[in-house]
Amino acid sequence: MNITGPREHGFGDAMGRFWIPASQHPVNQTRSYARFGYYDPIKERPNYHLLIGHKVEKLILSQGMSVQGVVFHERDHPGENFTVKVTRETILAAGAVHTPQILQLSGIGPKAVLKAAGVEVRMDLPGVGQNFQDHPQAKVLCNCE
Repeated sequence: MNITGPREHGFGDAMGRFWIPASQHPVNQTRSYARFGYYDPIKERPNYHLLIGHKVEKLILSQGMSVQGVVFHERDHPGENFTVKVTRETILAAGAVHTPQILQLSGIGPKAVLKAAGVEVRMDLPGVGQNFQDHPQAKVLCNCE
């Protein structure tokens, strides 16, 4: 079943399905997302590098389970991996779906899942990748004249 809808619901012809932005900037009421809230304030830092069009495959972990590096590739060239060495802290923030995926590909997650996927178990952590819940909503709006 294909439910049609307008390309932009803000044009006043919001019939069918459409997205309703739920994140607004508290001052100017424009759509707020990671660029304004995170990237813009720190983009000039010399130790911050944003790689667009790349995908992290896994973390390289030491025997003591600290992150020593990150393996990634360009989106269009998945066979050509690069590794960035890590000397300080590592923040893994790849979203609700990709964060547990990267952890599991790195060997952190439920032992049964990792073994079934052929991934070496580095840390049996049953909660990784579990209890994901989306928040779908259905609304009916009508104009009555």
